[in-house]
Amino acid sequence: MIEIVPNWHPIWVHFPVALLTIATVFFLAGLVLPDRAGERVTAAARWNLAAGALLLIPTLVTGYLAYNSVAHDAAGHQAMERHMTAAWVVAVLFAVAVLLAWLDRFRARGAGVVLTIVLLIGTGAVGVTGYLGAENVYRHGLGVERLPEGVSNQAAPRGAEQQPEQTGGGVSGAAPEQERASQDTSEDEGQKASDVPEGHEGHDHEH
Repeated sequence: MIEIVPNWHPIWVHFPVALLTIATVFFLAGLVLPDRAGERVTAAARWNLAAGALLLIPTLVTGYLAYNSVAHDAAGHQAMERHMTAAWVVAVLFAVAVLLAWLDRFRARGAGVVLTIVLLIGTGAVGVTGYLGAENVYRHGLGVERLPEGVSNQAAPRGAEQQPEQTGGGVSGAAPEQERASQDTSEDEGQKASDVPEGHEGHDHEH
């Protein structure tokens, strides 16, 4: 296995996601575009559907291998179970879609009602499966070997304020009340200094 890739599933998964989604969009576009354009888009939709369904095979195989090889806890195991179940739903729906598209292959533009419904449900299932797969990685840390040096996986508390930056004249971001108090103190010290008789500067006693 390539060192930078803990498993091959992420390499394959994006192809069926893109191709099957584009196939659905193209079939819908074929229903509304003019004759010649609609025919071309529908032909492209069939090719995308076939390629996407074919690439589901290595995606499912590598996903199953990852399921049996990636270190995980009990919560991660349940998350992988949900993701795998959703993936099989996608596979079944688009297998049916391929069959319907083959039976409807002589249609010039767009797709029939049943095929359109199956495609829409299948595309929604692709989105759900992708979300669950992202949860596996970003919520449960499955397949993640390590974090960069000095990076914690604990999010910073909400509302936490950054340390104020030190600038030449003072503290940046200080509260207005503190700034006014500092100004008043400076003015008082200046007034006291002006009240000291000449020749008595530097003495601690009061007059």
